[in-house]
Amino acid sequence: MTHARTEIREAIVERLTGLPTTGDRVYHGRTRPLEANHQPTLLVYAVNEQSGRPMEGNPASLGRQLLFVVEGRVNHNAVPDDLLDVIASEVEERLRDSEDDLGVFDIMLQSTAIEVSSEGQRHHGEINLIFVIRYSEPTETE
Repeated sequence: MTHARTEIREAIVERLTGLPTTGDRVYHGRTRPLEANHQPTLLVYAVNEQSGRPMEGNPASLGRQLLFVVEGRVNHNAVPDDLLDVIASEVEERLRDSEDDLGVFDIMLQSTAIEVSSEGQRHHGEINLIFVIRYSEPTETE
């Protein structure tokens, strides 16, 4: 039996694949090794989850609140801030109002963290879009 987190992660990867800036470079997991001069890439992963009862719908279900990260990584000749903002805009637009497609109650952008550094002529940038996803899963007794 597949855990609902796995299904949500796979649905988000599918939904984000094909964006103009990152294309098909969307991977689940945070430890994906990327080449030194990689194209803009998205990494998709969960970082925390809280559970409790009750939640909308079936009273026997377990309500869950998942912290989920869509991480954009770039390696660019220019300062990466604008490119990171473009990636964020594309991701936010694609995930907005996508509850039905993901099979969740709601998804909301909670926060954004941005880091940049440079080595010589190359600039490295990372933007972490942290979403809260509320969903429920049947209990084991059902």
